[in-house]
Amino acid sequence: MHLTDEEKDMLSGKHGEGVRKAMEVVVKFGELYDAKRLLKVKNAHIDAAAYTTIYDAGTDFVEFLGKNGARVAVPTTINPGSRDIEHWLAMDLSPEFSALSERLENAYMALGVSPTWTCAPYQCTSVPAFGEHVSWSESNAVNFANSVLGARTNRLPDLVDVCCAVVGRVPEYGLHLTENRAGQILFKLEGFGPEWFRETSDFAVLGYLVGEIAIQRVPVILGLPDSTGKDQLKALSAAAASGGSTALFHAVGHTPEARTQEEAFQGRTSYATVSVTPEKMNAVRARLTTAAHGKADMVMLGCPHASYFEVLEVQKLLAGRKVAPGTKFWIQTSRTVYGLADRSSLRKDLENQGVTFIKDTCIMVSDTEKDWGFKSVITNSGKVAQYVPGLAGGMVALMSTAGCVEAAVKGAW
Repeated sequence: MHLTDEEKDMLSGKHGEGVRKAMEVVVKFGELYDAKRLLKVKNAHIDAAAYTTIYDAGTDFVEFLGKNGARVAVPTTINPGSRDIEHWLAMDLSPEFSALSERLENAYMALGVSPTWTCAPYQCTSVPAFGEHVSWSESNAVNFANSVLGARTNRLPDLVDVCCAVVGRVPEYGLHLTENRAGQILFKLEGFGPEWFRETSDFAVLGYLVGEIAIQRVPVILGLPDSTGKDQLKALSAAAASGGSTALFHAVGHTPEARTQEEAFQGRTSYATVSVTPEKMNAVRARLTTAAHGKADMVMLGCPHASYFEVLEVQKLLAGRKVAPGTKFWIQTSRTVYGLADRSSLRKDLENQGVTFIKDTCIMVSDTEKDWGFKSVITNSGKVAQYVPGLAGGMVALMSTAGCVEAAVKGAW
């Protein structure tokens, strides 16, 4: 691998042991992918934020970097941690678990990381430009950055992402290269009436279907309606990344590298085509719904973290009503969005109606050993449907946002 003089200085220890170790990790990681050089990046997003993601060993490593002089070299945001920093008692977390989370949080603050604690930095503070090389981790964020923003990043492993932020470099391989961003498989929407794709959960189901079939291929989606917006593409990004391992998709007419089908495939004409029909979509939705009809223990929105406009939608749907006794209704979001809701009537109104805002964290990266005490989770998120049964317990019902609110009000679905 070719290194510049500045990069050689970092690797030699001229800038301290923390930077040297980070550069050593980045170089070795690049060599695994036969990268010829490193690319400078404009910003970074770290996935390895939760104690339950990297535990004591990972915390030790982040602390090691900081204690040995390392600081992030570029503006760096960070994923949800394992607790709501201000209201961890409301999540019924133990003081011992909270202390472990706080130790990791402090280690990142020592590195100079921006305390965003969100999986949707692109709706918070960090919005990369088209064609910009960035160092991002977190599956939905990587997929959104590549696909919707047209930035360039690979899905980096935990702690490698920290090292890349420290040196401000990523290896040049994978989706940093134009030729690797060409579409490889076409998903053609057929037979859908106007009632489809008006609701977040439809995009989550589509994303899951696409991710399962495409796996590591770059999918191209043809036929999404003109009304498709950023929140819907966010849901699609998250589900495609968790249903398979999609890190880039093209939606013809909606994403910047797919103004046309030909552009999405970079002129290639030989590729597989998959017909997506309402029947296939309904089959995926039914498969993701594992809960039996009955009591709604938990209604959970905000995976990825809810935007202000998604919170506003809940307010409209819940107007004049309250969450049923015995049912929890969580909206997981960033502190930035929570702050906006606090400045308006949103937070006060929704909390008075029985909604709980969870900031800085996500149940899937909180205390995975805890018995949360619910058997059914009602959600509009494909990612929750995929991961919650294994990580937090409880079976899932995948529904529209309106359906989730109705379940919360009735206490059943």
